[in-house]
Amino acid sequence: MAKVKLNKEETKNLLNMISSTDVENATVAFQVLENSDLKDYFGELIVLYKYGKKDHITWEKEAPKAWKKISEHFVDKTAMSSGKCLSIMTEKKASKDSLELYFENFVGDMIGFLDQLGYPAEKFDITIKLKE
Repeated sequence: MAKVKLNKEETKNLLNMISSTDVENATVAFQVLENSDLKDYFGELIVLYKYGKKDHITWEKEAPKAWKKISEHFVDKTAMSSGKCLSIMTEKKASKDSLELYFENFVGDMIGFLDQLGYPAEKFDITIKLKE
C-alpha cells in the first residue's frame, strides 16, 4: 500500500471512511494511516479522531502507530472538547489544512447543537481561509 500525503482532501476522504458504517472502509483507512509517515500530520490525526466516530479501543487496535502519536493528549481516552483540541493543535503547530478541516467539522457540530436546543438552523455559514 502506497504512503499518502495527508492533504485536506485526502484527510476528508479518510474521515469519511473512518466514520462510515461499513467496517471495511474504516479498516482500509486505518491501514492507510498505519502505513504512512505521520510525523507531520498531528492536526490531521486529531481531526480524524475527534470527528471519525470511532472509540479509542478501535484506534488502539486498528491504528496503534497513529493512536500512540495522539493518545497522550486524551487523558481519559475519550474525545476532547473542541477548545482543548484546538488548543493542542495550535500548540503543536498543526497544518493549515488540518485547522481548516477542523473548523469545517466544528460548524457541523454547531448546527447539530442548535437543533438540539430547539433552534434548527436553516443556514449556518462560517468560511475560514487561513493565510499562507
